[in-house]
Amino acid sequence: MSKDATDFMIEEYDRISDAFFGLRDQVNEWFKSYLTLVGLPLTVLVAVIKLSESELTVSIEALPDLVSGLLVLVAGLGCFMVLSIVAMRLEMIWYARTMNGVRRYFGELDQAAHGQGQSAAQRSTPELAKYFMLPTSDAYPPFFEPWRAIFWQVLIIGVIDGVIAAVGLHSLVPLIWLWSIVLGAGYCLAHLGVYYWLAKLKKSRWTVRFEEDLKPSKS
Repeated sequence: MSKDATDFMIEEYDRISDAFFGLRDQVNEWFKSYLTLVGLPLTVLVAVIKLSESELTVSIEALPDLVSGLLVLVAGLGCFMVLSIVAMRLEMIWYARTMNGVRRYFGELDQAAHGQGQSAAQRSTPELAKYFMLPTSDAYPPFFEPWRAIFWQVLIIGVIDGVIAAVGLHSLVPLIWLWSIVLGAGYCLAHLGVYYWLAKLKKSRWTVRFEEDLKPSKS
């Protein structure tokens, strides 16, 4: 194989790995920004109470309209943040699968150089595939990752959005608590549904070329 092709693969790996970690940092920053955003309605509520000339009685049943509106707004913005976070995570998986393919390239190049029919004793250097700790299959990692990684961030945002949406709607509309809770729970599940749908869509656009990882020789 020409040196130019090998240099290209090394450069490709370096650039994609940099992009991968850059997206990871962005995901963390977006999640922190969401947690900051959630505190906005509470800050406004405290300000309304302090600025009120008369004694303002505040209960979860009857929040000021401004606070209730902000709760609903934050719940809506939370869903858009989930869309952004999920999109970035899916792009990270796209990059990770590409890096797996680059590792496979060097593994197969090494196998071709040694000759796959040779035994371990006949080889002057060890088989490269024995030292791969990360996958060499572009079928991994999965785009939808239940119970790990981004799933928990989506779930946490969904639960928070569901709770504040239920409280905001109950105070603003008003609805009985049962309907508010049902709508809040449904909104929470919608976050996970959006994540699953986007992951499925991304998966349909990916063509798996190497289903299995490279297996080191048993000899």
